[in-house]
Amino acid sequence: MNVMQYDRTELLEKADVSIEEALSMIDDRQMTWINVFGLHDTGLLSKIGERLAVDELMLEDLLNTDHRTRFTYDEDEEQLLFIVKLLMQSADSMQIDSDQLSIIAGKHYVVTLQERPGSHFEAVRERIRKSKDRIRIIHPDYLAYALLDCMVDAYLDIIAELGGAIDALENEVLENPRKETSGKIYRLRTELNFLRRIVLPLKELTFGFLKSPSPLITDDTRAFITDLHDHVVITYESIEVYYSLVADQLDIHNSMISNRANEIMKVLTVFAAIFIPLTFIAGVYGMNFKKIPELELNFGYLYFWILIIFVAIGLVIYFRRKKWL
Repeated sequence: MNVMQYDRTELLEKADVSIEEALSMIDDRQMTWINVFGLHDTGLLSKIGERLAVDELMLEDLLNTDHRTRFTYDEDEEQLLFIVKLLMQSADSMQIDSDQLSIIAGKHYVVTLQERPGSHFEAVRERIRKSKDRIRIIHPDYLAYALLDCMVDAYLDIIAELGGAIDALENEVLENPRKETSGKIYRLRTELNFLRRIVLPLKELTFGFLKSPSPLITDDTRAFITDLHDHVVITYESIEVYYSLVADQLDIHNSMISNRANEIMKVLTVFAAIFIPLTFIAGVYGMNFKKIPELELNFGYLYFWILIIFVAIGLVIYFRRKKWL
């Protein structure tokens, strides 16, 4: 658990403190940010809910790690509640994993609850440590915005990584499509579908955050939230563009494989067409009739092979003129 307590003049930063000690730091004199790891500890969440007067239904939403991204404003307690998804990408593959992040913002505090420990908001912590940013980030609405903006930046980094993989795959699809290529395309499409499900409700969240009548949101912060909403829209549009590219790559890959199979079938068909008359000739002279005139010729066997070769060469020349070969 990390706690950052600060105002315009001083900063107190602690790590690995108890929830009781962290909650006791919340007062009306200065801004406090409490970052909690672990959403499965019901006792811990109950203490947070009791201290911050969070509605029981909201606490149930916090415990549900599969909850859809949402934004809620509690008029009675003047609280902002965000439920969003943090995204991580494995270093050795393109697989994307998600953790739930919940943000509770009040008059003088922001409490963030992460599913697992991580360093997603280290950039925000560094900004707080710098005095030039502390005056602005002292407001809970701006801190909530900064956390969401940091999260969206991580989304864009992941999308950029996927975009690089998609661009690299395009050369493989066009130049050397293989059996494994379709598997790579399907994996990329699966990850993009996952991103679409994450980012689409985030557009609704940022729009609701922007239009919320909460007195906690200042006019200065709304300008930043507008920019955040625009970034989310750009993020979703980027996902849609890459999804279209992957769909096109899949179509091209299937077409290339189909064309290759058609070429093979065409060659086999031509060879079969060449051997049909040859088989007919061989069948005629292979019949068990005693009185077949050509069988009595001294050079009948030679004549047979000359006829076979002549017919085969003639068919090959004919097929090449028709551009079937």
